[in-house]
Amino acid sequence: MKKYIKTISLGLVFGLVLVGVWIVSANNARAANDASEFVYFRIDTEIDVLNAKGVTVEWSCNGTASGSISETAGGIASESTQSIDGIVKVASVSKEWTDSTCSTAAGGTIKAKASIAGWVTRRWSATFLASTSYSAAFTTRASQDYNIRINGVADELGTALTLNGTIASASYSGTVASQSYSNYGGTWRKFIAGSTDGGTVTGGADGYVNRATTSVLVANTTASTSVDFGVTATTSLNDELGLLFGHKVQIWLYGSTFALNPITGGTVTAGDSFGTPCTGSSGYWYCAVPLANTETSVKYVGGNLETTTTTYTDRSAGSSGQTFSILTPTSSIPLSDPTPTPTPTPSVSPTPTPEPGTTPTPTPTPSVSPTPTPEPGTFVTPTSKGFVSLVALGLKEGDTISAVGSSDPDIYIPNIYGYKRLFLNPAIFNFYGHLGGFSKVKNATAVTRDKMVTSGLFRNCETNDTKVYGVQVTGEDTGVLHWVNTTGAQAVADDANFFKKVFCINTNEFNWYSKGSNYTSVNQVPAYSR
Repeated sequence: MKKYIKTISLGLVFGLVLVGVWIVSANNARAANDASEFVYFRIDTEIDVLNAKGVTVEWSCNGTASGSISETAGGIASESTQSIDGIVKVASVSKEWTDSTCSTAAGGTIKAKASIAGWVTRRWSATFLASTSYSAAFTTRASQDYNIRINGVADELGTALTLNGTIASASYSGTVASQSYSNYGGTWRKFIAGSTDGGTVTGGADGYVNRATTSVLVANTTASTSVDFGVTATTSLNDELGLLFGHKVQIWLYGSTFALNPITGGTVTAGDSFGTPCTGSSGYWYCAVPLANTETSVKYVGGNLETTTTTYTDRSAGSSGQTFSILTPTSSIPLSDPTPTPTPTPSVSPTPTPEPGTTPTPTPTPSVSPTPTPEPGTFVTPTSKGFVSLVALGLKEGDTISAVGSSDPDIYIPNIYGYKRLFLNPAIFNFYGHLGGFSKVKNATAVTRDKMVTSGLFRNCETNDTKVYGVQVTGEDTGVLHWVNTTGAQAVADDANFFKKVFCINTNEFNWYSKGSNYTSVNQVPAYSR
């Protein structure tokens, strides 16, 4: 009689990850006119690929004994024939088969398992069907899961990066039996057969900072583990944050603060020939500058602001930390009122006609005193006083300081350029509750305080007024504001550090001062000293 081929298959049912869940379906198989029947074990992975890595299959029928065969070189049983291709072929008259006390007769039940390091051991059972035709052969389908699966990678803003090994990648620090990127099911994932425990998974992408799992993974054959980098998957056992961009920029209006005037519009680019576009979010800009880039400049362009550039530290590897820089564009709007007040035309008095017989008295011509042109001033700079950076002084932007016990116990707030502004009156200090009040004022030494130069230039950033005012201190706790009625270009010509000295004030403080006559030059702004 003709012999029939029986096929027992570990094929793919994507998403079936629980042991003991099976699908039985009909499958055509070709008969072989041999001396015995053959039973085939087809071992698939969860991405529908034959597992040709040397799987071991064990089976039994009545639970009293078992057969076993390993699809490895040198481990092939003498009475069976197969190649290392994920298909295990066992003759029904072989010792491996008869030891299992199994029969290929209809109604016989077989229980089997497939195992190999790096994949979850799969167990299943099936019943032999009556074999009256070639089409009566049967198939049982399930899958052998990889023991590590990375569900996806996103950046720190939550934007997904394609996990295909080119755009984004993932790797395991332990020993790997096999690994594969696959978009099986419509989503790119990384599948890893980790044959040793205790490793970590690292996600990465060019232009971003690599991120490793915060704990070591248990990579075993009893259950699979999953990892997310900034994406959401309800099955993940290791939820990690997204990848940091290689470069991050903070931008605010020059002379203001980030809290008052963050720059949210415009265009920011970085890297070689400024070829990497940066993504803005609430005044921060994020740049995925490729590691191959060697230029380390970032540029801001936009609105009524001057184009501004700065440099940052180059990154040489994906494990290098995120670099950070600050841009403070200046306004391109002139400081003076763009609509000048017209000079009135003087009225002309008629020339008197002399009486007959009299000698006219000549009308004296008034002498005109020329308007003096202010001479460029000589301004003290923070560098000349030994200022290097706020960090070197143990300070950061936003700190308030006072040298209590010195001859000048007033409260100041410094900026990153080494200039500080005076809170002339306690009432003014109280207008800025976000600074934390008097209890948050840091006690600084007179030496620290004096390494920074006091500035009396202010601008109402709350109303985005482009006019800059100079303060004239008229008493212990009083002062007058004077509009510095000059152009930005002239202001810089008079004082190269002019814009570094401008501090933002709010409307409450602006209204607190009385207003005096206009200054026509930066040189007229009084230098403060106590």
